Amino acid sequence: MKDFDYKTIFKVLVAFTLITMFMGCEDFLEENPESNLGPENFPQSAEDADLIVGGMTRPLYRSVFASRAFVFVAGVSDDEMTVYNTSGDRYDMDQYTYTTDNIHIRQVYETCYQVINQANSLVAYLPSDQEWAKPYIATGRYYRSWMYSYLVRLYGPSILRDTPTEEINFDEEITKASEEEIYNFIINDLEEAINDLPLNWTGNDARDDGRPTQGAAKMLLAKMYISSAGYPVNNSENWVEGLNKAQEVIDSGVYNLMPDYEDMFLIANQNKEESVFSIQVPITEGLLSMSFRPRQQSSGIIDNQGWYLFCGSEDLLNIFSDNDDRKEGTFLINLEQEPSPPANYLDFRYSSAYGPVPGVQKYQDFDRDNISDYAFRSEMGIKVFRYAEAFLIKAEAENEVNGPTAVAIEAVNVLRRRANMDEISIGLSQSELREIIHQEWTFEFAYEFKRRFNILRWGIIDDVLSSDPRAINGYAPYKKYFPIPQSAFDSGLDPSLQNPGY
Repeated sequence: MKDFDYKTIFKVLVAFTLITMFMGCEDFLEENPESNLGPENFPQSAEDADLIVGGMTRPLYRSVFASRAFVFVAGVSDDEMTVYNTSGDRYDMDQYTYTTDNIHIRQVYETCYQVINQANSLVAYLPSDQEWAKPYIATGRYYRSWMYSYLVRLYGPSILRDTPTEEINFDEEITKASEEEIYNFIINDLEEAINDLPLNWTGNDARDDGRPTQGAAKMLLAKMYISSAGYPVNNSENWVEGLNKAQEVIDSGVYNLMPDYEDMFLIANQNKEESVFSIQVPITEGLLSMSFRPRQQSSGIIDNQGWYLFCGSEDLLNIFSDNDDRKEGTFLINLEQEPSPPANYLDFRYSSAYGPVPGVQKYQDFDRDNISDYAFRSEMGIKVFRYAEAFLIKAEAENEVNGPTAVAIEAVNVLRRRANMDEISIGLSQSELREIIHQEWTFEFAYEFKRRFNILRWGIIDDVLSSDPRAINGYAPYKKYFPIPQSAFDSGLDPSLQNPGY
């Protein structure tokens, strides 16, 4: 997606959002918009609507979703990822010792609502009777559904708004919707959006340019169906719906699995046939690779050192089979570099809190002529959905609906064959296949920010995090959801809306 001009965007973007108005989102309020979006001044062309969509995406790659806060909240908080830090807000996310004013928890929360309010404006003000506007209205529905999918799984019951908000009235009664109500809203929104979204936006072979497509909407919808089939909604009827939507993605003929698992994480391949939806990042903003790049020891054994904010886990490394091609594609164990000698992860500078840990290979792409360009930034983005997920959704839903059928087993084997792993065979019980599928989610999607959401919907988050060596001293069952940030209450939100336990 093109890099939109920020000041121009703010001439047409909503001035304030439901939450960021009273949370003080500094980046958002630095600009002084000349007008708010409304029926009288809303853009009247696809080109103008593209500008609005560009403005909606900017908070996603500006140190919130694609390199900082989201990784801490959705990644570091699970049992797969560790941090380099030994104190502060970053360390607190890993240890579950965070407070209600943790910056990462606040940034994700307010960014979700910022995007939601802009999406609400697209849905409310674009002319629904004009063909050019329909895909952009559907895009608005996708973006707000996507943001609510994070809110409901990270923060639980949440404030639900589907109309634009230009100012806050604290005399108005503000309530939170239940998880079931939010899931139902997301599902209805996506069902309405799907047919008006394009198969792709570019009209050529590029399947993913960062804007939502029919495939992206169906993947998000499939994930929301199986999420609401699990904890806390437990609507078992939604397994069938999730199965059907995953099958529609598979049958679309739009996507393919890349032959080599490791190659799909190269920047050159990130928008190719396996990518369904991703956060696109301009090179001037791309800090994700540097955030995962190891630091050097005092001996200078690593060239082009990174920040190593996010690290792998030796425990997770050890449960991968050596025959599994995904192991090498997931972990940075040995770093080849010239002219310096190769470095093993034991040589990486590591946190004194944890000891040496492997790096994460999925975000290591520094193969450029001049690595110092753009202060080590890269165009590495976050893969929100890739085609492989459709097969695991299909396998899991099929097993829950019909038991360990050949259909479910084959959906697992599609991914195991690519990974050079032995296929599983007919004859497993439903519970045995369920356990294998849960493991395959880990092997296929480690460090892609799926784990915390999965252990929540599987109903095992308390057991997993209560035994995690990094979270064990701080985790409590009420922390399966993060708190509403304290800044919201400091600005006038009713304290009774805080999540229980905080």
